[in-house]
Amino acid sequence: MTVLPLLEDGSLRLEAPDGLLPLLRRWLPLLPYGSTRVDPDGAVVRLASAGAPPPAPTRVERTSEAPTLRLGSVDVWVDGNSRHAVLRGTAGCAGRIDLGRRSAELLAPEPGEGDRDAVAWDLYSMATLSCALLLGRLGRALVHAAAVVAPGGGCLLLAGDTHAGKSTTSVNLIEAGWPFVSDDHVVLSRGADGALRVEGWPRRFHLDEGWEGGAPLHRRGEVDPHERWPGAWLRAAPLAGLLFPRVEAAFPTALAPLPGSQALAGLLRQSPWLLADRAAAGGVLSLLTAACESPAFSLRLGLDSYRDAGRLIEVLGPVAEKKS
Repeated sequence: MTVLPLLEDGSLRLEAPDGLLPLLRRWLPLLPYGSTRVDPDGAVVRLASAGAPPPAPTRVERTSEAPTLRLGSVDVWVDGNSRHAVLRGTAGCAGRIDLGRRSAELLAPEPGEGDRDAVAWDLYSMATLSCALLLGRLGRALVHAAAVVAPGGGCLLLAGDTHAGKSTTSVNLIEAGWPFVSDDHVVLSRGADGALRVEGWPRRFHLDEGWEGGAPLHRRGEVDPHERWPGAWLRAAPLAGLLFPRVEAAFPTALAPLPGSQALAGLLRQSPWLLADRAAAGGVLSLLTAACESPAFSLRLGLDSYRDAGRLIEVLGPVAEKKS
């Protein structure tokens, strides 16, 4: 059994048999697991094979009710008292979360059963949902967003749908010397001083293969950020602003202020699990609302900045210099 702490303070961990870890390759953040101390009283996500002997997770009951939420190939049902959640995927994976005890148990089909790629995608969504709900119980918020650190020391969150330009924007700024926190998911929390803090779950970047040549090819390849930009990663940084990128290739790159209400709507869209657990929703919403008190901007991305970090930084202007 491998134990992997997912947060810097060790308050959330993953436990999985070594033989099942390859199924989590897409999902597992690229973190310094060996140097992080595990909090034994923290929240936990456990993965086991459906055919494993006790103490494997209890088999998950079926339900005929409409799911509370669907993410990718996975449905989740949260009971009316927000005590338990049940997860079921289309490739045979299942899970159960005890929200009060802050523990999740996920089951993967026995080796050789089902399509391994489909099982991996089931587990990707299940791990995301499990962690999102458990983080809510820890007073934190999981957001689908990238994060880079400007020269002033403040973290800029890039929140947007898939293909909104988060990865391209991030790698251009990393190439220009900006540190990065994450390309895919971040955890928002409050530090001891009450300030908002962004902690990253970096994964392999899925970058358009045409980025190196300056023209998109509309097919993606994997880039390990630690290998490509050694020393450029920061585990966490204070939040300084919000960017909501969108690609409009035919128009010049431009930045426009965004009202707080629109910024909050954008963050809510990237936190679809917010209302699934009503008991934790208020705290998570408070974090997202506080984040929107930071300067927020809509970032239109044109081809003029596709491989031109200088142009991108010129557009970002004073946002890039904001102090943390």
